Amino acid sequence: MLTVGGALGTNARYWLGVLIASRCGQWFPVEYGNLRGPVAIFVINVTGSLLLGLFVVPLRERLPAHMQHWWILLGVGFCGGYTTFSSFAVDTVELMRKYHQPGMAFLNVAVSVVMSCLVAWCGIAAMEKIYPVSPVMEVEGPQTQREPRTPPPDSASDSAT
Repeated sequence: MLTVGGALGTNARYWLGVLIASRCGQWFPVEYGNLRGPVAIFVINVTGSLLLGLFVVPLRERLPAHMQHWWILLGVGFCGGYTTFSSFAVDTVELMRKYHQPGMAFLNVAVSVVMSCLVAWCGIAAMEKIYPVSPVMEVEGPQTQREPRTPPPDSASDSAT
């Protein structure tokens, strides 16, 4: 499952990057043509962060243990192959070293990190609304479960009856 998810994520990253880079020339003036790579990586990392945020609650936190293969396939495999921190780092360094645009490099880091964290947070929050936490069951033994214990009655209310 991990390998399949990783292969799918890697292909999705590559082809989306090609598509964005080919369209990016229309969005920036010629002197900023070097931003094609960073923009593609930004879009991929932000959408990957959103996807991972959307997958955390239903696939990692709410699925029973025997169904964790969905988390391995989509969360670890696909998102791991899809997002690309190393490309983000190289593109940022190239903005400074090769293109002498330290302001754009700093902006790339700040906006990428903030947006990726923000959309991951939003994805997790949305999935927590869709998949609320079920009451915790106390485990009696290896095969039995029972309902959570109710708190003991208040002593003041006992004496009033």
